[in-house]
Amino acid sequence: MKQNILVVSEALGEPNHKRGIFHFTRELMRSLAAEGHELTLLVETSRRYRKLQRREQRTKLFPAQSRNIELLALYRFLDEINMTEPVVRGGLRRTLDWIRHKATMTVSWDYIACFLRAVGLRALRARLIENRSAALEYVPPDLRHLELFCEFQLEPGFYSYQDSSAFFLLPPPRIDARDYDVIVVDTPTRVAITRKPGAKVICVVHDLLPLTDLKLSDVATRLFLSRLLTSLRQADELAFVSNYSMMRFRELLPQFAHLPARVVYPRTRFDAPDVLHLPAPSGRPGRPSFVVIVSNEPRKNVATLIRAFRGVPQADLVVIGYAGEIGRMRNPPPNVRFAGYVDEHEKATLIAEAHGLIMPSLAEGFGVPIIEALAANTPVLCSDIAVFREVAGELADYFDPFSTDSIAASVTRALTRQEEWRGRIRAQRRELAQRFGYETQARDFLGQPVLTESLAPPQLASYG
Repeated sequence: MKQNILVVSEALGEPNHKRGIFHFTRELMRSLAAEGHELTLLVETSRRYRKLQRREQRTKLFPAQSRNIELLALYRFLDEINMTEPVVRGGLRRTLDWIRHKATMTVSWDYIACFLRAVGLRALRARLIENRSAALEYVPPDLRHLELFCEFQLEPGFYSYQDSSAFFLLPPPRIDARDYDVIVVDTPTRVAITRKPGAKVICVVHDLLPLTDLKLSDVATRLFLSRLLTSLRQADELAFVSNYSMMRFRELLPQFAHLPARVVYPRTRFDAPDVLHLPAPSGRPGRPSFVVIVSNEPRKNVATLIRAFRGVPQADLVVIGYAGEIGRMRNPPPNVRFAGYVDEHEKATLIAEAHGLIMPSLAEGFGVPIIEALAANTPVLCSDIAVFREVAGELADYFDPFSTDSIAASVTRALTRQEEWRGRIRAQRRELAQRFGYETQARDFLGQPVLTESLAPPQLASYG
C-alpha cells in the first residue's frame, strides 16, 4: 500500500558531513520511491538559504514568486558541503567553534522562530515546495537523491536549533507531520512530532558509539543522549543497521525493550553486470594496491594499518577520507598514499580497481565499505569483530586489528588468493543482492517488526 512519508534527516536536509547515515538514507529513499511511496524531505532553511534565494530573484528572469527560483536556491544550499574540510578538530577548538556557531544562531530569526514554535507561541504550519526537478537542466550525480522527493518541507533553523535546545535545556523543535502516514527519523533527533492518529514514527539507530567511545567529547555524548531519549519516547518502532547494534542497544538500554524493532541493513547497488573482474592499478602503475576508507577517529585504527604496510613493500595502500594528523605524519611508508576526500564515483572506481578493501576498525555499527567492495567483486580484509562477522561472514579475510603482523599476513594472503576470493563473492552474488541490494530495503523497513527478546545475541569473534 502506498504511503505518504516524511523524512527527518539531518544528513540529507542540510549540508552535512555524516556520510554513513547519508548512505543509508539515500539508498532507503531510492528503495521507497521504487515501491511507489510519496516522499517529503524536511529541509532546514537558514540565512544562507534566503541569501541564495534573493540572489536568484535579482536576476529577474522569472516572476518574483517563481518556485523554480526557490527550488534552485534549495538545491544549491544543500550542495554547499565541503567534504575536504576537517570534520573532527581538537577538543578545545571544536568546542569553541560549536559555541560560536550556536551563539550566532541564538540571535537569528531562524532560532527565534524555532523557539516560539517549541513553546507554543507560534502556530505549527508546514511550508511545502513541490520538487519540480524537471525544471532544472542538470542535477549533479551527488544530488540526484533529491529528485526522489515529491516535496520539501521547509523549516527555519530546525537542525541547528535541536542541539541548542538540548545543550541549554530548552524545549525541542516541533514539526507539523499531520499529513503523513509514516515519519522516518533516520538517526536519533531531538524533535517533537505532531501527527495524526494512526501515523507511525520509525527511528533508525545506527550505533551507540557516542555513548560508548571514550575518545569522543563529553559535549557530543550529552547531545547524543538527549537526541536519543527524545526519539525513543516518541518512536513507535526502531530500526537498527545490524543485529549487533540492536543487541548492544538492548544491553545498554533495557528500559526500551518494549519497543518493536527490526534490522534493516544499509544497502548498495548490485545491479552492475556480473563479469569477471580483474583489478587495475589504483596506486602506482604495475603494483597491486589496497584501499581503506577512514575518518579522523581513533576507533578507525588507521595508524596501525599504516604501520602494517611497512611490512608489505610489494603493495600500495590508498587512504580515502580525512585522516587527521595521521595524514600529516612524518616519514610515512613510501607505499602509502593519502587521497583525501574523493567523490562517490571516484571512490567506487578505486574500490573496483583495488586488490582488496581493508576495514581495520576497532568498533563499528555496520561497515558500509564492506558491501560496496562485495558489490564490486573486490576482496575484503577486516578486523575480527562481531559486527564484521555478521556483515561479511565467510567472504572476508579476518585479522587481529591490534597486530601489524596479523594485518600484513592478511594482505599477503589476499594477494596470493585473489581469484579464490573473487570466485567466492561471485558465487554468492544473488544472495548478497537480496541481503544488501537497495531493491529489498523498503520491504524490510516497512515490514513487520520482530520481538528482539527472542533473538540470540551474536557470538563474539575470536582471533585465530
